[in-house]
Amino acid sequence: MVLRFYKLGDWSFWIDEIYTIDHAMLHFKNWGLILDHIPPYRNWVPVSVILAAQAINWWGVSEWSARLASVVIGVISIPILFFPTRRIFGDWVALLAVLLLAVSPWHIFWSQNARFYTSLLLFYTLALFAFHLGLERNKPGYFILFYGLFYLALSERLFAFFIFPVIGAYLAALWLFKFEKPNGLTLRNMALVAGPILLGIIIEVYSRIAYGASRLFADFDWFFLYRNDDPIRLLGNISFNIGVALMSLAFFSGLFLIRRKDRAGLLMVVNAMVPLIILVAANPFIFTKDRYVFMILFSWIVLGAVAIHELISHTSGLQKWLAIGLLVLLLADAGGDALLYYRTNHGNRAEWKTAFSIVEEQSQPEDVVVTYWPEFGPYYLDREFIQYEDVDVATLLTSGRRYWFVIDAETIQANPEVVSFLESDARLIDIRYLRTPDDFYLKIYFYDSNQPLPR
Repeated sequence: MVLRFYKLGDWSFWIDEIYTIDHAMLHFKNWGLILDHIPPYRNWVPVSVILAAQAINWWGVSEWSARLASVVIGVISIPILFFPTRRIFGDWVALLAVLLLAVSPWHIFWSQNARFYTSLLLFYTLALFAFHLGLERNKPGYFILFYGLFYLALSERLFAFFIFPVIGAYLAALWLFKFEKPNGLTLRNMALVAGPILLGIIIEVYSRIAYGASRLFADFDWFFLYRNDDPIRLLGNISFNIGVALMSLAFFSGLFLIRRKDRAGLLMVVNAMVPLIILVAANPFIFTKDRYVFMILFSWIVLGAVAIHELISHTSGLQKWLAIGLLVLLLADAGGDALLYYRTNHGNRAEWKTAFSIVEEQSQPEDVVVTYWPEFGPYYLDREFIQYEDVDVATLLTSGRRYWFVIDAETIQANPEVVSFLESDARLIDIRYLRTPDDFYLKIYFYDSNQPLPR
């Protein structure tokens, strides 16, 4: 809890958090709006956004209040996930798993964000566990619970659909690797699982035929407008966020569990790998980010916990200290990342608040501020903004005005002509780096058209 609440309100908003605040207040700030934007009138029940809206209503808009729902969900995820993990893997694996989750830098980061990722991970993981228990115990009620939890995960984001290729790959792997069939792998139960899928397909096809639009994937076309086209870098970012040491240990733990014909271990391996492979393979064709597979984090953690438990339980005397040392190594690795996160890297996000405060202190009231993200204006700078992509260099040179540019690494190339102009004619006031694999930075430039720099 301490790690997740520490400096919660210190970090600057980033652009996606602004979108969360706008979405929360526009659609869920009171009971009337909530009822208007959940079924049957809308598709989803986004628990994280609904709770965020209530926190903002109570305490006003601030970094702390906007993130309160995410941090609470992140905190309660630790004890909640302990119980199904214990039922499936035993007490010690469950304890080790939630300990590793508690110190996970990636989970801490998303717990301190006004976004939906902690709730997505919680509902997605619980849904996966419910599916596994349904198969193992041959109880249809678990499959009903599976769909309820899956629906809540899907309400957070459509990335929850990854669970179906995971399930398909798991069932195929049971046959491929000649695992003993679980008791619940029956025609009745498979019909229970397949029924809602078929219903969803029918609804989607009907919506496209009747209305010419998608019912479930209305905004998905946006992902085809932009591409990253760097799958190796994407894989590197995912590995960095999960933890290279943890992933390495979990990989060999997965091989061990497959060789041991452990069905629960196989499910964790499939869930850890399949969404990751799909996302990396899709990278050259659609917009992708490492956070889109954040919900697989706990599977990697469980696999790592299994490895540590097996090593500790199968060693004795002085050898046991070596196994315990492996756990300490993982905790130390997470601790080093946390130290960088809190003390140096400003919560692993760009310092927009600091950048706009610099502009506020050094600018004059009639100065123009240029940025790709004018959405920050109401929060950090009450000033006239110009959209970065709309800037024309010729107009700027003859305008007789002073300009401040606040530009980040991800969007600076949206106006290549201006990039060349800034590098040659503007004065670099400040630059803020993030020490992450993305090589992210935030730059502040100043240009006075009445006093151009000498060439």
